[in-house]
Amino acid sequence: MSNTVYGIDLGTTYSAIARINEQEMAEVIKNFEGQDTTPSALFFESEDNVVIGAEAKRGALADPDNSCLLIKREMGTDYAVQYQGKDYTPESLSALILRAMVDAANEATGEDVDQVVITVPAYFGTQEREATRQAGQIAQLNVVGIVTEPVAAALSIGIRSEGAQTIMVYDLGGGTFDTTVMKVDSGKVEVVGIDGSRTLGGADWDEAMVQLLLERFKAEAGANAEGCEADDEFLLDLQLKAEETKKSLTRKHDVKVSLRWESAKVSLTITRADFEAATAHLVNQTLEIAERTVKNAQQKEPGLTIDRVLLVGGSSRMPMISEALRNTLNWEPENTDFDLAVAKGAAIYGQAHIEEILSSDGEELPETTGNESKFFLGGARSLSVKNVLARGLGVQFVREASGDPYVHFFAHANGTIPCEPAPIDAQTVADQQTHVELSLYEQAGDQESENVTDNRELKSVDLPFAKPMPKESPVRILITITTEGLVRLKAEDPESGNSVELEATVSQLDEQQVQEAASQVSSLSLRS
Repeated sequence: MSNTVYGIDLGTTYSAIARINEQEMAEVIKNFEGQDTTPSALFFESEDNVVIGAEAKRGALADPDNSCLLIKREMGTDYAVQYQGKDYTPESLSALILRAMVDAANEATGEDVDQVVITVPAYFGTQEREATRQAGQIAQLNVVGIVTEPVAAALSIGIRSEGAQTIMVYDLGGGTFDTTVMKVDSGKVEVVGIDGSRTLGGADWDEAMVQLLLERFKAEAGANAEGCEADDEFLLDLQLKAEETKKSLTRKHDVKVSLRWESAKVSLTITRADFEAATAHLVNQTLEIAERTVKNAQQKEPGLTIDRVLLVGGSSRMPMISEALRNTLNWEPENTDFDLAVAKGAAIYGQAHIEEILSSDGEELPETTGNESKFFLGGARSLSVKNVLARGLGVQFVREASGDPYVHFFAHANGTIPCEPAPIDAQTVADQQTHVELSLYEQAGDQESENVTDNRELKSVDLPFAKPMPKESPVRILITITTEGLVRLKAEDPESGNSVELEATVSQLDEQQVQEAASQVSSLSLRS
């Protein structure tokens, strides 16, 4: 097996890839255009050719119907879309981005590496994480690990021996937002609490800028702007200029923007104050999540205090973010590599994995492990990572008195993983019952709720009995949750010994669909 592994930050708007170089340092590998990051954009030129990256993003202007942006927001869902007459899932579209990233990295380094660690937002649930792993499999990559973005970011700043610290990672990416509280020490990371939103990110700030520009344009152009909102080309141009303006306002206090539609041509001046006023509600959402994360962590560990606050994700560059954290929460945030920290940390995690000096289950490694200090681990000899569950997990039961369904939670958000919850002893509800339906659910809201409609069904299977069973016959449910937050369920009929398992493939795609998607992806010509 090759001793090289790539760490891939598979982002909503931009992606990056890194490795540990010969100097034992995490380095980002530049793409074909010499850039550290690649837009997570796809443009289908034909049924056989796909463009990935900056050119694909530009191609969205000319042909939006054959362009794909923000696909990460659909991971783990049944979303499907058609390009050039072919159907694609979020997993297969993400696989194309992953394949293009690895191909470019191999060409840049002269290597032939297929081992990868892929990052996910901390708030990604079971289905999204499994979908990410399957995207790697569809890309015909050897996914040696899935690591959360905040843990990767913490690794990238260096887990050295200056002493134990408690850090908060504030990660505002292009399409998702996470906050994570973790305790770090030399070669050790222990996640205490996480929270976030899979539908809040820099793209929402972009949309706010789009609306700001559109309102100003319509006000200036008057009747000449009537109908502009129905013009896809105008709107796509507006979206690109909105992103450019947002980025410019991180360095400037005002930016001039020229917009044209048919006979209307308007030059606008957008100030940083304008933008901050238009997005104050988004900033406040992140502050509420950050405060909630700390409170939840303090419930687990009373007296816990935050020593450092790290800003991660390209959108954290916006001055309004550090100002809000400073003025509202009295935190003094520290800048990181922003766009690059997560990919670097994934490479560190991956290298520790393939050198067999990684413990990701909280168990102590043998004393013989990691006899030499590792520069990429900040001088530590090995790496230990303890994680927590993103969302509560439960199974559906029926109340005996009313017959109403409800969700019984066997694992809770921010519970330490891996774990094996206590077996659940259930029973049949009717005479002559021939099977029992076993349905696995994941918490959908901020709080656990027994209401079935407040949760997301991950998987449902039937456990057949060897013979019709009388009412109140016992059924035992055994559960295992891996360190990556993936679930295995096994239900047993103690009388017959019959059992059914829900393995880690708690996803939208089954094994055959993954193979079919891999064949589809491998048949396409990629260009970036």
